Amino acid sequence: MTTHRSTNAISTFLIVAMSSVLFCSKSVFVKLSYALGADTITVLSLRMGFALPFFIAMALLGSRGRAPLSMAMWLKLAGLGFVGYYFSSLVNFTGLRYVSVGLERVILYTYPTLLLAFSALVLKKPVRPAVWLASSVTWFGILVAFAGEMHNPVANGHAALGAMLIFASAVSYGAFILLSGDTLSHVGSLRFTGIAVGFSCLFILTHEVMTHDTTGLLSQKPAVYGYGLILAILGTVLPALLLSIGLKRAGAQRFAIISTVGPVTTFALAWAVLGERPNFAQLGGFLLTLAGGLGVSLLKDSPNPAKQTSPDSAGSSDQRPA
Repeated sequence: MTTHRSTNAISTFLIVAMSSVLFCSKSVFVKLSYALGADTITVLSLRMGFALPFFIAMALLGSRGRAPLSMAMWLKLAGLGFVGYYFSSLVNFTGLRYVSVGLERVILYTYPTLLLAFSALVLKKPVRPAVWLASSVTWFGILVAFAGEMHNPVANGHAALGAMLIFASAVSYGAFILLSGDTLSHVGSLRFTGIAVGFSCLFILTHEVMTHDTTGLLSQKPAVYGYGLILAILGTVLPALLLSIGLKRAGAQRFAIISTVGPVTTFALAWAVLGERPNFAQLGGFLLTLAGGLGVSLLKDSPNPAKQTSPDSAGSSDQRPA
């Protein structure tokens, strides 16, 4: 019995940790694609184009044995896909052109505090002082990390623009979470994810058709297609499935603790692969933000179940799209 429990605990840790690492590390592959000359929409189009068949399959599997959706519900799912996955991913990937992967991870770690603020201001939920204190630590860490980015000799001069775009991504996804709860319970998690993200894939591909010469999708360097496939399978579809399994097995608090492996690993991966060398302020800001975001996740009330559906999440303390 003890051996069985130990084996189950180890497998749960590996599932949660792998989901977090895969979700977080996709920023590195986005940067690698940019280094080969691919633009933002092309990278997003390859990612979503490769992932679309999988989300169509999710929608079909999730619809088996369930009543058809009304036109109003289809429109609502399309709207949620636009806000939560299309717009949020677009501004996030654009922001990555201007900031380091490390700063992007720090800013995206505002996600728990944004949900906290939305809950307090919009839903009028009371918040304990200890939670606000943890939230303030997160924001202080962001300021420290941003100051470090501005003084980094390899900064490209557009760190403020990149930071604002990535923050807009976090805000957009926070709004999506608040708006999706009732729809999720009505539609079901698998069908919800398949349809909402399926719509976002179509929005991205439509954006490509309307703003680019589509022949550009066929003239990229071979490595760009490889990175696009990695972003689709290893950075979107697989971690989404691991996420749903891990949340069910670990519970929200254990998930929050284990999933801190993701952003830490990404920081190291950006160092090893991209040559991003954080200065003292960037590293200190990252650690402060990590501690504050984890504190918010562990101290606040149980999270909205809609968080479990995100294909761009990395755990209770870093669950967001990118």
